[in-house]
Parts: sequence; structure tokens; C-alpha cells
Amino acid sequence: MAPVSLRSVTKAYGSFEVIHGIDLEIEDGAFVVLVGPSGCGKSTLLRMIAGLETISGGEVVIDGEVMNDVPPKHRDIAMVFQNYALYPHMTVAQNMGFSLRLTKVPQAEAAEKIRASADILGLTDLLDRYPRQLSGGQRQRVAMGRAIVRNPKVFLFDEPLSNLDAALRMQMRVEIAELHQKLGTTMIYVTHDQVEAMTLATKIAVVNKGRLEQVAPPVRLYERPQNLFVARFIGAPQMNILPARLAGAAEARLGDGSVIALRRSMPLGEGSGVSVGIRPEALLLSEDGPLGGRVTLAEHLGGLTLVHIALTDGTPVVLQAVGAPTVAVGDLVRLRIDPAGLHLFDPEGRRISTPGES
Repeated sequence: MAPVSLRSVTKAYGSFEVIHGIDLEIEDGAFVVLVGPSGCGKSTLLRMIAGLETISGGEVVIDGEVMNDVPPKHRDIAMVFQNYALYPHMTVAQNMGFSLRLTKVPQAEAAEKIRASADILGLTDLLDRYPRQLSGGQRQRVAMGRAIVRNPKVFLFDEPLSNLDAALRMQMRVEIAELHQKLGTTMIYVTHDQVEAMTLATKIAVVNKGRLEQVAPPVRLYERPQNLFVARFIGAPQMNILPARLAGAAEARLGDGSVIALRRSMPLGEGSGVSVGIRPEALLLSEDGPLGGRVTLAEHLGGLTLVHIALTDGTPVVLQAVGAPTVAVGDLVRLRIDPAGLHLFDPEGRRISTPGES
């Protein structure tokens, strides 16, 4: 186990900078997920930690040692890639123990490490099989086992579940979370899937265009997004964003004239432009609600229903309801807002903190 620090890390290809001075502290034993849209720089960051990409500026520090010029094989890290990269002519046991053979670990010791890793990952009965005889989830577990046998200070995961179907991704999320609990090793995980990030991480780092937008535990990130990018990116379905203007100290007026009561007085003047953020579960059907609209679609997902509504000015919003509400396409509905799911952002997209909010 080891802490990892990124100190003003930059990456440039010629004159084009893609990572812009990232600072990130990853505690010993933490599970940190780098999440963001495709092309945001999260995999580049991971590869710089691994030593697979050179660092243009700043420092990568692992367990107190600056790693900028240390070759990947001497960083005491293990990486699990999106592609399993298993040797087809080797058995599961041979694939898992390949790195041990390269480093000339005694055969008895290597066999014990392979056995222990296989036991953790539920691969004991598969050690004599070849990759072609395994499912996608089993192959990914073998790739993880190949990393575990090395007993590294830090595990790095680069979108390891992207090639799996939805059911297997859910299963593997659980298995990776349980693996972290068993090993207690520092893990850094890259994904574009915010559901993976929310369910796996002890801390999430949201990356956008080579910059960190916010770093926080999952619940904090969901409940207190610091800007519109984080508010939209974290949460499925994403937060509803409505343009408005402040009408008095504690009210916001939408484009159709509807007025939303705010929980506290805002530190901006009357008439200031703002964005009102409403989580889908904070929108509630109510006969006397301040918002009105027409149902355009209802997605029944079993225990949940997503109701798509066009407000009177045409703005689309999504309401998330438990069960199956009795509404149909074309119905006129009224909506009220649970204040706990209401967020406010200034014209630059930054969260407006209210008095008493930490």
C-alpha cells in the first residue's frame, strides 16, 4: 500500500497542452476513480502514474518517492487494461504467474501466490483452462489476478469493464469493490461511466478538458456539485438545468413566469441570471405545484419510472418516480420541488453557496 500524489502535473504534445497543472492527493489504501467524458485526459493521467507516458511538468510521487524518471517496472504498480491481453497458449495459472516467472520467483512461492489470488477471485476451478474456454468476466478476473500476484503498492485500472455487457459490468463492479476491501491496497480507476465511479470510489476526481473540476467522496459530489459540468455529469438521469432570474432574495423566476421558492436568501442581487438545478428525484407530481407541463414520454424501468415532461415554455425536464405513476403521454401535470434536491449556479456555472452551507 502507498499514497500517490500528483503535484502540478502537466502533459503536452509539442506546444499543445492536454493536462493542465493537476494536483491530486490519493491516500494510502484509498479507491480513487478518475471520471470524465471521452478525451478529457483521465487515461493520460493514469498512464503518467504508470510511467507509460512522459511527464511534461510537475511531479508524480508514489510512497514518498518522485517517479518522473523511474521506469514502469520499478514503480511497484500493477495495471489492468481495458483489453485482457491474455496469452492464448497459456493456461489461467500460467497467465497469472507469467510476471513471477520473469522475475524468477521460486516455483513453490509462485504457486502459492497464484493459488491465493485464484481463491480471492473465484478462479480456483479454472486454473487449468485456456482463455478461449472462459467468459468475458472470467478473463477480466484472470487479468486482475495477474496483477494481484505481484502484490504491488498501487493498482491501476484503465476502463477494465468496457468490453463487458451490462449484467457482467454490474457483477464485476461488485467483485472489484470486494477485492479492494479484502486487499486494502491503493487503487486508481479510470472510467467514463459515472455509475461505476459512484459505486466503487471512496473519492472521485472529475476530469474535464485536462483539468480537475472537483474532487470529493461520491455522496458529497452528488449533493454539492461545484459547477454545472459536475452537476450534469454526476447523476443518472442527469440533473435538470433551468435558466432563471432571481426575483427577490429567496425566489427564482423561470422563463414562463413560474416562481420557485429557494431555501435561503441568495448572495446575488434581484434580477441576476442564474441556473436552477433540480435532481429528477426532487421533482414531484402535485396538483398545486408551481411548475406545469405536458408529459412527452414515460420510461417504465420496473421499480422506477422516468417521466419526460415539456414545461409550458418548452423546456424539457425528467422526473424520477418510484413505481409506475398514473400518467400518460399528453397529460397536463403540475410539479413541485423537494428543496433538498434544488441547486443554484451563477452565470459562470459555479455553485452559489448559501449561508450555513459547508
